[in-house]
Amino acid sequence: METVWKNLKGFLYSFLLFILMTLLISVVVKLTPAPEGWALYYMIGVLCISCLFLGTYIGNHIKKRGFVYGALYSIIFMLILSAFYMLAFSTGIDMGWGLIKYLIPTLFGSVGGMIGVNIKN
Repeated sequence: METVWKNLKGFLYSFLLFILMTLLISVVVKLTPAPEGWALYYMIGVLCISCLFLGTYIGNHIKKRGFVYGALYSIIFMLILSAFYMLAFSTGIDMGWGLIKYLIPTLFGSVGGMIGVNIKN
């Protein structure tokens, strides 16, 4: 049961980090001359940082195969965010070459998992 709570806590922390950084990016775009057309790239960056954090947290908790677990948990995290997106906007995610942009956050999650495994408590 402790493993389930640790996993849920990791997802919750990553989700909160994602929300806070999204709000920060929106304030930066609103108040500075940062181009609004780059919103997709800003969001991919925020997603990369959130997946890196999640991978580090999970890798530190599981202590083995950080690359695999970091990627797996990052994919689950992105699927949860995609489900929220589809519920909020009543639209689907386009399948095809557009999914390549989700490969980068998955790699960040994998690297975070490797970092988490190698962190000493």
